[in-house]
Amino acid sequence: MLHPISRLGALMTALALILTSCGPAPQGSASGAPSQSLDAVTVLQPDPRPPQPGTVPDSPDGPSQEETAPAEAPVLTQEDIDDALAQVMANYRATAVSVATIEHGALSQSGAWGWAVKNEREMSPDTKVRIASISKVVIAMCAMAMAEEGIVSLDAPISDYWGSGAVNPYSKGQPTVRTFMTHTSSIKNLDTTRGLSTLRGILQSRSSWRAMEPGNGGYWSYSNFGMCILGTTLELAYDGLLDDYLQQHFLEPIGAKASFFGGRMEQSELATLYTTGGVGRSAAEHAGQSIPTQIGQGASYFPGGFTVSAVDMVKLVSVLANDGVYQERQDRYIEVSPPIGEPNVQYSIVVPTYQETRLLSEESVADMETPRFTVSPGDTAPFDQCLILRRQEDVLGRDVIYYHTGSAYGVFSLMTYDPETRDGIVVITTGASRNMNEHGMYSLCYDLMDILYAKMEADRV
Repeated sequence: MLHPISRLGALMTALALILTSCGPAPQGSASGAPSQSLDAVTVLQPDPRPPQPGTVPDSPDGPSQEETAPAEAPVLTQEDIDDALAQVMANYRATAVSVATIEHGALSQSGAWGWAVKNEREMSPDTKVRIASISKVVIAMCAMAMAEEGIVSLDAPISDYWGSGAVNPYSKGQPTVRTFMTHTSSIKNLDTTRGLSTLRGILQSRSSWRAMEPGNGGYWSYSNFGMCILGTTLELAYDGLLDDYLQQHFLEPIGAKASFFGGRMEQSELATLYTTGGVGRSAAEHAGQSIPTQIGQGASYFPGGFTVSAVDMVKLVSVLANDGVYQERQDRYIEVSPPIGEPNVQYSIVVPTYQETRLLSEESVADMETPRFTVSPGDTAPFDQCLILRRQEDVLGRDVIYYHTGSAYGVFSLMTYDPETRDGIVVITTGASRNMNEHGMYSLCYDLMDILYAKMEADRV
């Protein structure tokens, strides 16, 4: 936020200090992510007295190289979030809404409205919610990271991991991790289930397969059961639980608490999932879920069981929006001389900076974002199918938006990001009606995003 500066002398001191103390902006981070050049977004304000004024904390150990780079400051304020929530909720009914935003590739603001548990606990942007099918995006990110590490091949037949019997007898080509990520694996969309032997038996049965060539977009069929197979294929390749890999590679480095298994959460952290007619799943029921210990036991959680807050989900989305790099704001405070007439007040300039951690390669993100074919649902606008992600043009006031939706047990959720501006938003609702707009996105979520994206754009002009 820019604060008005009443003393010209103080402003000149501030600008001079930036030029002499900060020097030119770095050209790139140690992780390979491009750094942002420092603009005029500096703040002259009473010094908040951080423990070490004029310094940035040392980077913690992480899975990749990290470096602090100058950053552009976000334009959204908490008031913007609160006003947008109030404006949207004047037109919709819901039990709870939580929202978090990305600006310039990093978490910027968050907010919430309503009840996590009716009349007991208010909703917050940190409340954990079973986010439904947005879970599939998390699986895709794990698949790309595993491929980078050589754990799994995106293009090898899944029989390499399941055994020679796991084949489609009606096709020449065979399903791969990549075809599961485009819903063209050729497996039928059976009921979700779990258990390694059960899943292997299904893959070995001729009746489980469709007579089509895997990867053919003309036979696209959205498949929750396919995610049971995809997630378990990753577990077989990793020789361990997908949730454990997720924790180590993504969640711990970004400081997020989330899981495919609700049993890893405390009841007090969770929202009850409300439908328009009652309770879809209580917080107590969700916290009481068993935690799998063997490969395949958690398969039925993969299509939609990821439990996360709006804030922590937007952190994950920011990795995609920022070409594989997670950025955490670590402001630099530089002391300056106080304005004349205020000798007892210490002032500082706040130089916004980001600590960077690369979690995916730029190439992997580009692969996820590459359109494979166009899907025409009929009742809503067509979209480009990418690797789990969907892509539309000219929506939410942006040239291109990548997104995914989620719905289950009364939750309607939407994640979107703009790869050009590196902005993004996650909205999670409970107890709302299933109103879907012409873009195939839930109307409450979309309208809230529309206001916030417009505010980001307007304030930058």
